[in-house]
Amino acid sequence: MTIRQEAQRIIDAALTDAMPGAAVEQALENIAFNPSGRLFLVAVGKAAWEMARSASERLRDRLDSGIIITKYGHSKGELERISIFEAGHPVPDENSFNASSRVIECVSDLNAEDNVLFLLSGGGSALFEKPLIPAEDLADITRQLLACGANIVEINTIRKRLS
Repeated sequence: MTIRQEAQRIIDAALTDAMPGAAVEQALENIAFNPSGRLFLVAVGKAAWEMARSASERLRDRLDSGIIITKYGHSKGELERISIFEAGHPVPDENSFNASSRVIECVSDLNAEDNVLFLLSGGGSALFEKPLIPAEDLADITRQLLACGANIVEINTIRKRLS
């Protein structure tokens, strides 16, 4: 094997290991859920579907239900016992707000025995929103911040005070 081939093999292996599904699978090896409680999965972000797929495969018989909130076009099909919502990113929209409300509703009746596996990836700040101001205003402010070149830290600094 040449040095170039070996370098490519190392790069390919690193990229594979860094994929959201692989990262979740590795993380779940070290998590023990309360066996007497229910297990809910919430995955939010652009990689939410892939993370949830990996978690649902690993926790197949243990998972009670789950919700995914991801960017439009990022869902790759149905997952057993998991509701999938696609929503606006980088500008939150009505689907973002409805899906976020659904998550809050689903976890509102948890008890001390229950478990929530919350998986978060990039894009979560726009996809998981409950605005304190009119939704159109939050979307407009986000559009203005994007238009003036604000970075994600600057956008979130403002947006977190509005939702």
